[in-house]
Amino acid sequence: MENNQGFSLLEKKSIYFLIITVSMYFFALDLYAPSLPQIKTLFQAPFHKVQLTITVFAIGFCTCQLLFGALISHYDKRKILLATSAVFSLTSLAIVSTHSIDTLYLYRFIQGACCAAMYVIGFATARELVAENRLSTIMPLSSLGFTLMSALSPIVGGLIIQFGQWHQVFSSMAFIGFILLVSTYFLFPKTVKQTVNQVNEEPAKTSLVALNSFIRASYTNYKTMLSNSVFTISSFISISAVVAMVIFYQIASFLFIEEAQVSSLNFGIICFLLILVSVLARLYYLRYLRETNVIQGLLKWSLLSILAALISYLSSLTQGINFILLFSLSYSGFIFALSVVHCYALVYAFMKVDKSKTGYSAAIYGTLTSSYIVIGSVIASEYEPSVNYLIVLMIAMACICLTGTTYIYYKTNMKKPRTALN
Repeated sequence: MENNQGFSLLEKKSIYFLIITVSMYFFALDLYAPSLPQIKTLFQAPFHKVQLTITVFAIGFCTCQLLFGALISHYDKRKILLATSAVFSLTSLAIVSTHSIDTLYLYRFIQGACCAAMYVIGFATARELVAENRLSTIMPLSSLGFTLMSALSPIVGGLIIQFGQWHQVFSSMAFIGFILLVSTYFLFPKTVKQTVNQVNEEPAKTSLVALNSFIRASYTNYKTMLSNSVFTISSFISISAVVAMVIFYQIASFLFIEEAQVSSLNFGIICFLLILVSVLARLYYLRYLRETNVIQGLLKWSLLSILAALISYLSSLTQGINFILLFSLSYSGFIFALSVVHCYALVYAFMKVDKSKTGYSAAIYGTLTSSYIVIGSVIASEYEPSVNYLIVLMIAMACICLTGTTYIYYKTNMKKPRTALN
């Protein structure tokens, strides 16, 4: 089969940049999660104010997605990635010296905005440069890659907090941003817009006319994309596995570290093992499920995720180490099911529904991801963390996947031509 052939140099570069650019978003969240209780203590801040550092980051990521999605469709992706990776590193270094949680909010917003650019550039570059028939392999494989990178983050974050201080987390973020900066300068592949700009620049347009053209084109393209409800819903389903892990970090860090007295390092190890479950799910999809029916797969695994969420309720009846073990096992089943759902929906959204190669669809996908997290963060900041609250969120996410799949099934069947009556 053609999809089993080796990867070309261009495909390897596309995979590498998709993994590292998307991973920057998870580094900024997962690496940071084990430090939340320490920040709460050091800044003498209540839970909701510490929670707000994640919410502000997600807002920066959310509000800038559509802007960067439009920019990279008109301007050189390489230059934008160089600029945002440099700003991300410098902002991370600035956080090291901050002594105010209000200043931390500002810096976290800037970090979120930079991650927004990186996120859409990674997806848009892969869509532009990778052949259509290779995306069904490369997209889940890249998803596996940035999930693995995400798996390392809570471990590293836990180690830093165990043997150091919270600000060293941001020194590590600055270093990772520098790696992306250097990689982009030397390795980033030439995209269509970059080549056009170098070979055939248009000197005639004034700045005002160019800006007007940019705004009109962006509005038209986003309007077209958002009117495609099947793409929007399938993208929304795909991000549920990602959001499930983020919500776990936000709430479970307080439940495990503060209430169950688990060390930051051990919490990082628990997160690492949970993410490995997500990695195994992606491998399982690539090996056994890639060629199966998408709608049937989405229905089956959405139902299994609901079942796992209901089983996790039993863990709330226990305490101490029994609670940690039972809840981690049930949550592992939940993550496995949603990760399979993620692979089905991701490939369906970008291969079957949207075949464009611009940054607009990637920006909408990223905006949905971050808006999901923003809503969860705002809700989380209003309530003290509890197991029952986390279980309710699990059931809600699984039901969203099932409802969305039902809608897609209905819409796709509606479009099928009916047999004419004689």
